Amino acid sequence: MGEKIVLTATTQEHPMKRSALNLTALLLTSPLLVQCAAQDDINTINNQIYRVNQRVTNLENNTIEDLVKRQASTANKVDSLERDLIALRNGLEETGYLNRKLSEQNKELAVAFQQYTTEEQQKRASDMQQLQAEITEKDRQLEVLAQQLQMQEKNLEEIQQARVEDAKRKAAEAARAAQEARAKAQAAAQISTDGTIVKITATQNKKLFDPAAQAPPPTTSQAPSTAAPAATATGSLANARDLYDQGEYRQAYQAYANIANSEPAGDDAIDALFMMGESRYAQGEYDQAILEYQTIITGHPASTMASTAMFKQAMSFEKLNDKETAKILYKKLLATYPGSPEAGQAQQRLDALN
Repeated sequence: MGEKIVLTATTQEHPMKRSALNLTALLLTSPLLVQCAAQDDINTINNQIYRVNQRVTNLENNTIEDLVKRQASTANKVDSLERDLIALRNGLEETGYLNRKLSEQNKELAVAFQQYTTEEQQKRASDMQQLQAEITEKDRQLEVLAQQLQMQEKNLEEIQQARVEDAKRKAAEAARAAQEARAKAQAAAQISTDGTIVKITATQNKKLFDPAAQAPPPTTSQAPSTAAPAATATGSLANARDLYDQGEYRQAYQAYANIANSEPAGDDAIDALFMMGESRYAQGEYDQAILEYQTIITGHPASTMASTAMFKQAMSFEKLNDKETAKILYKKLLATYPGSPEAGQAQQRLDALN
């Protein structure tokens, strides 16, 4: 009976234990039913019960060991899941914290951006007002400057006109003086060998006195002719140029004058007129040179020498220390002859005088 109790106590937790228990109960109760079981049969049954109990014990041990391993594995998995859950919970908490912090930073940035935008708008509006005020002030100053410039241009025009009138007056006076000097020179050139003076007419040309070319006195008692022969040019441009290159400016002037008088309408005459001015300029007679150059500017404005004559005329005024009149002539040259070779030189001289 004791064995039955032990067997019953140890086999409640497994189906195989229950089967063994039933078999044991059947085997134990069978002798009672037959009441005549032999001792060998009892021993056999005991042996069988022992083997069954041994098998049950082995099975129980194996099952418990397997359960323990499974339980340990499950516990490890549970622990791992708990650790993962804790890590996930920590991650969620950290993410929530970061989200809250980011939200706060976004709010701060939004406030800062709004403040910056407001300040920039106010600053821009202030700058625009200041710029508008400056533009208004500049416009006013430009208007004042325009009025002043207009007045200065008017004054300059009046000054230039006055200088032009003064230059014309000086030129007229110089022309009269030059005419008188020429008349005196012509009268001196016409003095005969006996001291008498031949009357100079308006149709006579200038003539250099050349003793070698003078005719010998008449050997007969025939009366001299009363009519003076017409004077002719005594040299060509080449001869006059030779005199100029040699520094004989007065003789060169006379030679050029003879050419201009003998051919008043030709190109040689224009060149001769210009070189007459150059001869005066070379001698330092700048006021006389101005008049000679003016003859080309007035009489031959379409000639290629007109721009050169105007440039040299302005230089003559510079030599006379009349820089304002010189600047007027340089500007006139740029306006009248902008494509001439002297235009660039005139601009340089004008820049130097300003």
